[in-house]
Amino acid sequence: MAYAATDVGVYDGIGLASAGAILLAAFYYRPPNFAGWLLVGAGQLLFAAGDLVYDMYASGFPGPADVLYLSGYVAWIAGIVVIVRHEFPKLDLGSHIDAFVVMLAVGVSLWAVFLDQRGTSGTALAQLVAWAYPAADLIVITLLIRVAFLPGRRTRSYWLFVAAAVPLAVADAAYVNPALNNAFAWHDWTDAFWLFSYVALAAAALDPSMRRMTDGAADLDTAALPVRRLLILGLAVLTIPLAVLVEDAWRGHTDVTVLASVGAVIIFAFTWRTSLLVRDLYAMRDRLVDSERKFRMIFERAPIGISVGRNGIMSETNPTLQRMLGYTAEEFADMHYTDVTHVDDRSLAVQLELDTGERDAFIVDKQYVRKDGQPVETRVHVSLDLDDGFGMSLIEDVTEQRALEDQLVQAQKMEAVGKLAGGIAHDFNNLMTAVIGYSELLLRDEVEHVRSEKLEAIRDSAVRASDLTRQLLAFSRRQIMQAEEIDLRDVVRSMGSLLEQVIGEDIRLEQVLSPDPVIVRADRTQLEQVVMNLAVNAREAMPSGGTLTVAVDNEGDDAVLVVADNGAGMDAATTARIFEPFFTTKALTEASGLGLSTVHGIVGQSGGTIEVESAVGRGTVFTTRLPRVVDAWLQDVKAPATLVD
Repeated sequence: MAYAATDVGVYDGIGLASAGAILLAAFYYRPPNFAGWLLVGAGQLLFAAGDLVYDMYASGFPGPADVLYLSGYVAWIAGIVVIVRHEFPKLDLGSHIDAFVVMLAVGVSLWAVFLDQRGTSGTALAQLVAWAYPAADLIVITLLIRVAFLPGRRTRSYWLFVAAAVPLAVADAAYVNPALNNAFAWHDWTDAFWLFSYVALAAAALDPSMRRMTDGAADLDTAALPVRRLLILGLAVLTIPLAVLVEDAWRGHTDVTVLASVGAVIIFAFTWRTSLLVRDLYAMRDRLVDSERKFRMIFERAPIGISVGRNGIMSETNPTLQRMLGYTAEEFADMHYTDVTHVDDRSLAVQLELDTGERDAFIVDKQYVRKDGQPVETRVHVSLDLDDGFGMSLIEDVTEQRALEDQLVQAQKMEAVGKLAGGIAHDFNNLMTAVIGYSELLLRDEVEHVRSEKLEAIRDSAVRASDLTRQLLAFSRRQIMQAEEIDLRDVVRSMGSLLEQVIGEDIRLEQVLSPDPVIVRADRTQLEQVVMNLAVNAREAMPSGGTLTVAVDNEGDDAVLVVADNGAGMDAATTARIFEPFFTTKALTEASGLGLSTVHGIVGQSGGTIEVESAVGRGTVFTTRLPRVVDAWLQDVKAPATLVD
């Protein structure tokens, strides 16, 4: 064809502009597949150079322009290989075979219908070049189909690349087949297709999506064939017999050798693809079985409750949650999570956000209700898929943790009260010392007009106040200890007569003492106060008489002092508060509420612990444990006896 000079300039200018746009876009965007786009730009530059040579010299076919065109195809194909390689993070041989089978079937069909040039004139070189063009086009389109077999959304750059490759292949088919060109009278249409291909390729490079041809979907598992791909493969293979019918009707002959060879290749590829598919399916099955086994082991043996289901229904629950709330798996399967949520927690703000689909993951502290009606303090981790309502909850029972936290808070309160009481008692004790001292002086001097019994009442009140301050100091652990190694049995023995006077005639005192020494390091006076306060507490619990038992023994590294009575006993609520300062079941005018809190302070100051067991109508047992001094009494036992004359 002959072109006007202006037409030739526009044509060649578009080709060069397309190459320049591709190279500039590659340097501007610097995509991960940068080298591939440089090769594509180089290929387009070779196409433009081939156009210039063709227009300037108008040589025959094949000629110097065809060398540049085919070289451009080589660069094109290499560039596309580099570009699409970044779309495949792993070897997916099955998809490679799928793309190969589709284009082999379609290519052979197109060859049979349009490109079979038997009976046409031309040298062997011309025939080879005529084959090279459609072969190169088929390779390019095969690579693009390979990208099409990736799951996910294709980018604009990919579709522009397809728009550039397809008209290029059509124009090349008309260019290398004069019979086809004459039959369909392409003429200027081939140039329009080539120019459109140049423009579409430049647009693909200039679009920002040129960094990837797929929208991040290449990381998905493509082992199993989707139905759509099977349909494409089937239709592609069916084009071969259709092409045979068309060729026979149009040309009056069929090239059985070529079609049989291609059919054999396709059958081999299908067999290979089927074996890969079966292998992948077995591997997928093994992965699913292994994943299910791991999930089941975690689900069934997890130490926290797990619930999964849709739209809030607890369809599947693990044994831990069933034990936690007392329901069976079958009962849970028909329940909504609000059915086991405490009524006070159903209106939590985060709970409302969950119900309205505003949150897909959160952590919330809430109360559940057991089947028997008991509340359960929990911490719940919730994950929700907002698209289909599927959710999973990890439920941790924190009831004991909350109880420990409450105990810690109570202990901190007691410590604060103790510090306050100790500070006040210290100053108050100094004031009472002066009152007692001056009372004693007045009694000795027998001041005129002052009755001695009134002075004695003042002194007695001051003494009682001083005793109260000592109790406060012991409770607050600010009283100075006179620690020494003493036998706990001796403390109890020496207090026998005093205890009998304190508890009265209606109560029988029993002392159960260990045959071995029970040595502790403590303040003797404070230990006597512990025994006395516990005995007084027992006397108050037995107004109609009973038995007070005081026992001393060794248990491992502990020295144990037990004070037990068979009196009225206490309920659980009272037992939980007896060591609180100023807590008493009597009127405030009858008791200070510091007796047992003082005991608790003395025992703690001595490095020990005290426990209480009680039940209404069954009496009370106080068990005090103090660190035992072992070496001292062993030395006493091993020492030789001293004879006194």
